[in-house]
Amino acid sequence: MKRFIEKHKKLRTALLLVVLMGAGMVIGDGVVTPAMSVLSSVSGLEAAQKRLPNGAVQFISCVILVGLFALQHCGTHKVGFLFAPVVLVWLISIFAIGLYNIIKWNPKVVFALSPHYIVKFFKQTGKDGWISLGGVLLSITGTEDFAERKRRFTINLRQW
Repeated sequence: MKRFIEKHKKLRTALLLVVLMGAGMVIGDGVVTPAMSVLSSVSGLEAAQKRLPNGAVQFISCVILVGLFALQHCGTHKVGFLFAPVVLVWLISIFAIGLYNIIKWNPKVVFALSPHYIVKFFKQTGKDGWISLGGVLLSITGTEDFAERKRRFTINLRQW
């Protein structure tokens, strides 16, 4: 196969274009994914503070992203060390809010943590249960991503 491609100039050019396009997609994904994550995280400020000026969420997101990409050359160890306290506070906050809501509204939700129900589900459905579970996971993550992108980009950009 290698010799066949090496002999034909058009195939080499086509392979080069495919490789360049794939590399561009990987690099683009490496830029878009952090940007979408930071933008969606910071947009929570907009919900909490109605009096934020126009563009404040985008400005804060840009500052965070520029800071992250500027620190990237230091290595993941230093970036992780810098953000570890923030992530720790965030995780503790989510845990406390979730625990409070479970206790206040519906303590029976804890029964859902029992592996009994998932074992029972897979015994009844077999392979179709695994396929169903994968479909649910993909639809949840895809819908969340789609909703965030749709919310952040104007109709003209999405039609382009």
